[in-house]
Amino acid sequence: MRPKVLVFGPFLPPEIACGVSSAARAFAGSRVADHYAIELVSTFRPARERGLLQRLAFGVWLGVKTVLTMLRSGAVLADVHAVSDRSLLSHAAVMFGARLAGRPALLRIHGGDFDRVFERADTAQRALIRFILRSATRVIVLSEIWRDRVAAIEQRATVEVIPNSVDCAAFEALAARPQRECRRILFLANFCERKGHFDALEAVGRLAFDFPDLVLTLGGEDRDPGTRARLERDAERLGVRRQIEFLGTVSGAAKERALRAADVLILPSHSENMPVSVMEGMACALPVVATTVGAIGEMIEDGKTGLLIPARAPAALAQSLERLFRDASLGRRLGQAAQAHACATWDADVVAARSVALYARLTSPSDCRAAPSATS
Repeated sequence: MRPKVLVFGPFLPPEIACGVSSAARAFAGSRVADHYAIELVSTFRPARERGLLQRLAFGVWLGVKTVLTMLRSGAVLADVHAVSDRSLLSHAAVMFGARLAGRPALLRIHGGDFDRVFERADTAQRALIRFILRSATRVIVLSEIWRDRVAAIEQRATVEVIPNSVDCAAFEALAARPQRECRRILFLANFCERKGHFDALEAVGRLAFDFPDLVLTLGGEDRDPGTRARLERDAERLGVRRQIEFLGTVSGAAKERALRAADVLILPSHSENMPVSVMEGMACALPVVATTVGAIGEMIEDGKTGLLIPARAPAALAQSLERLFRDASLGRRLGQAAQAHACATWDADVVAARSVALYARLTSPSDCRAAPSATS
């Protein structure tokens, strides 16, 4: 019988686009499940105003529930998938509950703003964040840059790097798209200021005269209310509304169709961790243009496996896209190199083996490297 692992996080239903939810479902369906019975436990609560007492009561309830669930299910480990500025109290409650039950607890940081959330936090919130980090048996980050950022917040945290993963074999067929001039730009991200949608519109405005057949395809929904309406108004103002295509949320077969139809994938974000859309684009041999934020600079080697640009630089985005429009062979070379790098680095089987090894290490009776005390 496979040992059980409970995977906690603010997971949303599959029909709602959410990076941490997608990453958790991919994890649960990976080769890790050959060795451990993975059960996803959502701690999501719809956003609404809550007083301090309500939040504390929910935290106590979730901590007690975690203890009981861990003991009743016989789970050997808790794996908490964390985002940046939401669910901090939930993460703390689950971490505390798992440790109270005598089980190892991992904290996987997905959010790209975790360090900035800490910088903006008040004294009590900073103490809570430090508690979460040092009470984890291991803090799992997605890249080396995030190892340094976590250490800067809490030196007593024990940190390991395990990246996100995608099923590269599932994307292999999408790489066999017919060769054509690079004209369709794909941008997969829910609409909010920090994802760089308005920079993308400005870049299209700069290119529209010379490349009237280009189309910017946007897959996603409002994360910040009213963002799509603002995008439509800006597109009208720039004279490029007919060149902007809104797909809504895309997943499954719809996402595959969007990736197959694309010539280039962009992500001009202002902040990120390790974006799944970039991983998927590279896995299906698309040339990717993205900003040097978060782990993207580790994911892409500029000019070899993609093109890197500064954040908040629509002119640089336009210049990179123009390079691809005028040199189709460059896009093919970048895409092929990107696919090879993706398969070697974050293929689901490769990454799953690392998680399995870590689980085995932490649940082995001979492993005496327990986490530092939450009060030490």
